Amino acid sequence: MLLLASLIELMIYIYALSLLFYFSDCVSRSVRSRRIGAGLLGVTALLQFSVIAVRIVLEGRVPIFSVYDFLFLFIFVLTSAGFGLALTQKAEFVVLLLGIVGFTASVLNEFWFPVGQHAEHIGYTQKLLLILHVVLANLSLVALTIAAVFGILYLFLYAMLKRKKWNDMIRRLPSLEQTERWAHVSVLTGTPLLIVSLLVAFLLIVAQRRWEMLLDVKGITTFAALAVYGLYFLLKRTSKYSGFSIAKWTLAGYALVIINLLSNAFSEYHKWNGG
Repeated sequence: MLLLASLIELMIYIYALSLLFYFSDCVSRSVRSRRIGAGLLGVTALLQFSVIAVRIVLEGRVPIFSVYDFLFLFIFVLTSAGFGLALTQKAEFVVLLLGIVGFTASVLNEFWFPVGQHAEHIGYTQKLLLILHVVLANLSLVALTIAAVFGILYLFLYAMLKRKKWNDMIRRLPSLEQTERWAHVSVLTGTPLLIVSLLVAFLLIVAQRRWEMLLDVKGITTFAALAVYGLYFLLKRTSKYSGFSIAKWTLAGYALVIINLLSNAFSEYHKWNGG
């Protein structure tokens, strides 16, 4: 059973990474992210097949007679179909949606219809998802903090240049174009991490049917921050908004991230999860 647990753990992690790269590609077109996401999706399908094969060897039968087995087979076929579509052109949004369905079904299947010891399996899966959630949230915070620093730097440089205050300190700073580009890259990195982290947290709530947690202050502020960053990307695609306006939206999103972080003191979410 240790081998099966390890394969399932690895499968869930790689599935989440695949979604991460597909979210990145859909937010801002990136052939590299799309290819990595497709490759990870292929590895996910291979791991799912390995789980089925190991269970056939260990149990001496094809595992298709329980709800868990039925859903696992469904997820495997869905993931394989997504990988096939990933090899075609202009299917990235379809692959992303199929990936979200497959990942969600995988997590809920491990919670609701696990093989082996029910309580032990659920406890292991919950710990796995909590680790994934914390790691992704931490990396997202780092990336968005970097974006906020560049956003502040952009506003400072913009103000100094507008006032025509050119000195040695200004000369040592990156240009407005460089600052805007680095801030965008940081937001582009942090936002998909935030999305997948939020998806994992949402699945933890759904799996344990703690619906009231959806109205928790931490969940609300997270969704608000995500909405601001989503608006940031929409505005970034238009030519009507200057780098100055985009920098302000970057800081607005980060302000909500900080409020979200401070809300831990009032939130029941981490207390409920034992965090």
